[in-house]
Amino acid sequence: MKKWLPLAVLATLFLAACQPAASSSDEGMVLIPAGEFQLGMPTSGSLPAFMSDRTSSANAQPAQRLQLDAFYIDRDEVTYSDFLKFKPSSQYAEGRADHPVRGITWYEADAYCLSQGKRLPTEFEWEKASRGEDGRLFVWGNDFDKAKANFGKTVHPVGSVETDLSPYGVADLNGNVSEWTASWYRPYPGSKHEDTNFGEAFKVIRGGAYNKREHGFMEQFAMLPYRNVAPPTMRTWNTGFRCARPASRPKPENSD
Repeated sequence: MKKWLPLAVLATLFLAACQPAASSSDEGMVLIPAGEFQLGMPTSGSLPAFMSDRTSSANAQPAQRLQLDAFYIDRDEVTYSDFLKFKPSSQYAEGRADHPVRGITWYEADAYCLSQGKRLPTEFEWEKASRGEDGRLFVWGNDFDKAKANFGKTVHPVGSVETDLSPYGVADLNGNVSEWTASWYRPYPGSKHEDTNFGEAFKVIRGGAYNKREHGFMEQFAMLPYRNVAPPTMRTWNTGFRCARPASRPKPENSD
């Protein structure tokens, strides 16, 4: 005699089968909800004489509200351990397995993220993930405090500075290592700032970093809206990266 499963059980099994499998690439990521955020650097007074177009805050103006779709971003910077699984023959600056990988080109960072089913965050996504919705200048607020992020002389393991945590719970956006973004160095919407470097020669780098004091530490360089740039082929000892992805994945072709 056949035994029939109760209708409720069948319905539960059917619904479970219809759910997409959890992606391993979502592990360790933080959802940044859709909505507006404060983009850009507030207008300041006179700039230090040594600052160029690429290092002044004028390239991060005008400050404005900007709308973004929801997206996911890695909670932590990509570590040596992570990166060496992708590229076992890598030989970069010496570091512990739980340190952020650094000294890699933009192209290597981009290739790693793509291999994980992700991509590099745009600079606007990076800024929203770090500043939240209230436009704070540092992840903890608007008053600078060197003790609240790693601006020291040595790199730290990822996620080890508890106060360097954004309003959404993303770690190390203010210090430790600066980070490559997906974005080319271009003027902001509505900007009247002129810079001969705008275009597709430089990628935008975001975030403060350890050891900056050896270059003459300035509070402005640690502000979340601050834009730094570098050629995508450059390797720098204080720059790493993290990955992101859209909140909704596109449907496969011919899925209907």
